[in-house]
Amino acid sequence: MRRYKSLTKEDIFEALNEVRDAFLAAKDGKEVDEIMSFMLTTEEKIKLGRRVLLAKYLELDMTLFEIRKMLKIGKSTIQFVTRRAHLHPLGLELIRKRGRKVEDEYQRRKFREVGGSQLVFKRKEYTGFRRKDVKR
Repeated sequence: MRRYKSLTKEDIFEALNEVRDAFLAAKDGKEVDEIMSFMLTTEEKIKLGRRVLLAKYLELDMTLFEIRKMLKIGKSTIQFVTRRAHLHPLGLELIRKRGRKVEDEYQRRKFREVGGSQLVFKRKEYTGFRRKDVKR
Protein backbone atom coordinates (compact mmCIF):
# COMPACT_ATOMS: atom_id res chain seq x y z
CA MET A 1 0.00 0.00 0.00
CA ARG A 2 3.02 2.32 0.11
CA ARG A 3 2.56 3.01 -3.57
CA TYR A 4 -0.97 4.28 -2.95
CA LYS A 5 -0.23 6.46 0.08
CA SER A 6 -1.25 9.61 -1.77
CA LEU A 7 -4.77 8.29 -2.50
CA THR A 8 -7.68 9.21 -0.29
CA LYS A 9 -10.07 6.60 1.13
CA GLU A 10 -12.71 7.67 -1.38
CA ASP A 11 -10.30 7.04 -4.27
CA ILE A 12 -9.46 3.58 -2.94
CA PHE A 13 -13.12 2.64 -2.39
CA GLU A 14 -14.02 3.90 -5.84
CA ALA A 15 -11.30 1.77 -7.43
CA LEU A 16 -12.33 -1.34 -5.48
CA ASN A 17 -15.98 -0.83 -6.38
CA GLU A 18 -15.06 -0.59 -10.07
CA VAL A 19 -13.16 -3.89 -9.87
CA ARG A 20 -16.11 -5.53 -8.12
CA ASP A 21 -18.50 -4.19 -10.78
CA ALA A 22 -16.23 -5.45 -13.55
CA PHE A 23 -16.19 -9.01 -12.18
CA LEU A 24 -19.94 -8.99 -11.54
CA ALA A 25 -20.63 -7.88 -15.12
CA ALA A 26 -19.99 -11.35 -16.55
CA LYS A 27 -22.93 -13.60 -17.44
CA ASP A 28 -20.94 -16.73 -18.25
CA GLY A 29 -17.42 -18.12 -18.53
CA LYS A 30 -16.71 -16.51 -21.88
CA GLU A 31 -17.38 -13.06 -20.50
CA VAL A 32 -15.30 -13.83 -17.41
CA ASP A 33 -12.39 -14.73 -19.71
CA GLU A 34 -12.83 -11.46 -21.62
CA ILE A 35 -12.89 -9.40 -18.44
CA MET A 36 -9.89 -11.23 -17.00
CA SER A 37 -7.94 -10.78 -20.25
CA PHE A 38 -8.72 -7.06 -20.17
CA MET A 39 -7.81 -6.56 -16.49
CA LEU A 40 -5.07 -9.11 -15.72
CA THR A 41 -1.86 -10.22 -17.36
CA THR A 42 -1.27 -13.92 -17.97
CA GLU A 43 1.18 -13.99 -15.08
CA GLU A 44 -1.37 -12.48 -12.68
CA LYS A 45 -4.04 -14.99 -13.75
CA ILE A 46 -1.64 -17.90 -13.17
CA LYS A 47 -0.61 -16.47 -9.79
CA LEU A 48 -4.25 -16.22 -8.68
CA GLY A 49 -5.03 -19.72 -9.93
CA ARG A 50 -2.08 -21.21 -8.08
CA ARG A 51 -3.16 -19.48 -4.86
CA VAL A 52 -6.62 -21.04 -5.18
CA LEU A 53 -5.02 -24.46 -5.79
CA LEU A 54 -2.80 -23.94 -2.75
CA ALA A 55 -5.80 -23.14 -0.56
CA LYS A 56 -7.60 -26.26 -1.78
CA TYR A 57 -4.54 -28.42 -1.10
CA LEU A 58 -4.21 -26.96 2.39
CA GLU A 59 -7.83 -27.92 2.99
CA LEU A 60 -7.07 -31.50 1.95
CA ASP A 61 -4.53 -31.70 4.79
CA MET A 62 -1.55 -32.17 2.48
CA THR A 63 1.79 -31.48 4.11
CA LEU A 64 3.56 -28.23 3.37
CA PHE A 65 6.48 -30.14 1.89
CA GLU A 66 4.19 -31.97 -0.58
CA ILE A 67 2.54 -28.72 -1.63
CA ARG A 68 5.87 -26.94 -2.05
CA LYS A 69 7.19 -29.78 -4.17
CA MET A 70 4.02 -30.07 -6.28
CA LEU A 71 3.41 -26.36 -6.97
CA LYS A 72 7.05 -25.24 -6.71
CA ILE A 73 6.27 -22.35 -4.39
CA GLY A 74 7.99 -20.89 -1.35
CA LYS A 75 7.15 -20.89 2.33
CA SER A 76 6.16 -17.24 2.27
CA THR A 77 3.45 -17.87 -0.34
CA ILE A 78 2.08 -20.77 1.69
CA GLN A 79 2.04 -18.61 4.83
CA PHE A 80 0.35 -15.75 2.95
CA VAL A 81 -2.43 -17.98 1.60
CA THR A 82 -2.87 -19.74 4.95
CA ARG A 83 -3.26 -16.40 6.73
CA ARG A 84 -5.75 -15.15 4.13
CA ALA A 85 -7.74 -18.39 4.31
CA HIS A 86 -8.04 -18.06 8.11
CA LEU A 87 -9.01 -14.39 7.89
CA HIS A 88 -11.57 -14.90 5.10
CA PRO A 89 -12.86 -18.51 5.15
CA LEU A 90 -16.05 -17.58 3.28
CA GLY A 91 -14.08 -16.65 0.15
CA LEU A 92 -12.75 -20.17 -0.40
CA GLU A 93 -16.16 -21.64 0.43
CA LEU A 94 -17.77 -19.49 -2.27
CA ILE A 95 -15.14 -20.57 -4.81
CA ARG A 96 -15.68 -24.22 -3.90
CA LYS A 97 -19.49 -23.89 -4.08
CA ARG A 98 -19.39 -22.24 -7.50
CA GLY A 99 -16.93 -24.87 -8.75
CA ARG A 100 -19.31 -27.66 -7.70
CA LYS A 101 -22.24 -25.92 -9.36
CA VAL A 102 -20.35 -25.49 -12.64
CA GLU A 103 -19.08 -29.08 -12.60
CA ASP A 104 -22.56 -30.50 -11.88
CA GLU A 105 -24.19 -28.58 -14.71
CA TYR A 106 -21.34 -29.48 -17.08
CA GLN A 107 -21.70 -33.19 -16.25
CA ARG A 108 -25.47 -32.98 -16.83
CA ARG A 109 -25.28 -31.21 -20.17
CA LYS A 110 -22.10 -32.39 -21.90
CA PHE A 111 -23.73 -35.51 -23.40
CA ARG A 112 -27.17 -36.12 -24.85
CA GLU A 113 -28.73 -39.56 -25.27
CA VAL A 114 -29.71 -40.16 -28.87
CA GLY A 115 -31.85 -42.95 -30.27
CA GLY A 116 -35.38 -44.07 -30.96
CA SER A 117 -38.03 -44.42 -28.32
CA GLN A 118 -37.81 -48.22 -28.43
CA LEU A 119 -34.03 -48.30 -28.16
CA VAL A 120 -33.07 -49.44 -24.65
CA PHE A 121 -29.39 -48.49 -24.68
CA LYS A 122 -29.27 -45.09 -26.31
CA ARG A 123 -25.91 -43.84 -27.55
CA LYS A 124 -24.42 -40.74 -26.02
CA GLU A 125 -23.54 -37.81 -28.24
CA TYR A 126 -21.29 -34.92 -27.19
CA THR A 127 -23.23 -31.66 -27.27
CA GLY A 128 -20.29 -29.26 -27.46
CA PHE A 129 -21.23 -27.80 -24.06
CA ARG A 130 -18.21 -26.45 -22.17
CA ARG A 131 -17.65 -25.26 -18.62
CA LYS A 132 -17.43 -21.73 -20.00
CA ASP A 133 -21.04 -22.01 -21.18
CA VAL A 134 -22.47 -22.37 -17.66
CA LYS A 135 -24.53 -19.31 -16.81
CA ARG A 136 -24.31 -17.46 -13.52
